[in-house]
Amino acid sequence: MKTLFCILIIISIIGCNGMDKSAKKELTKEQKSIIESIVSFADSIGGKSRSSSTMLSRIAAIKANDVEFLNFYYFDMDKFYEDPTPENLLLSLYQPDDFAMLVVQEKARNSYALTTKKQKSNWVPNAMMHDFGEKILHVKSKIPNVENSDFRIFQFEALYFYTYTSKGERVYEDMRGNVFTPGMMCDRLLTVINAIKQAAEEGNILYL
Repeated sequence: MKTLFCILIIISIIGCNGMDKSAKKELTKEQKSIIESIVSFADSIGGKSRSSSTMLSRIAAIKANDVEFLNFYYFDMDKFYEDPTPENLLLSLYQPDDFAMLVVQEKARNSYALTTKKQKSNWVPNAMMHDFGEKILHVKSKIPNVENSDFRIFQFEALYFYTYTSKGERVYEDMRGNVFTPGMMCDRLLTVINAIKQAAEEGNILYL
């Protein structure tokens, strides 16, 4: 049972002013299935762990109407390194089949971001992420016509970035609010990758 609780990594609860209802799309059949799975998981073990019962009870209370799934991607470092160009950067982003990120709006509380992983045929909660929901909503609120902006979140090692189109131009942004052109983003990623590779050659690990 301890292994079940290990996947429930709470970084912290996120505070924000609520989700942008106008930008929330109707959930797909697969997304509704994911919600049903994590709710069932939390409900089934929530009463067996005093330390996790508060978080599990919140997950067990999730309703489909209160959830927004985010366009989450992983970054393929090796693929990008072969051709570190703006065009290949977008091609190096891929959506995992076994991982999802969503924002949950609670009636009596603020919103929080939740990640979930697929284990065999079931989806289980993974982490609540500190301040992530607030930052996401802040970034999205600045984007004109956000519904058609191709808004994405992507992860590279422990780093998270946003990318979207604004006024016909592709924009990148980090968690600190720094904005980059595609060329600048390529330069930054290439610098980090080179640092990772150099550390590996020296027998070290670069913690980002």
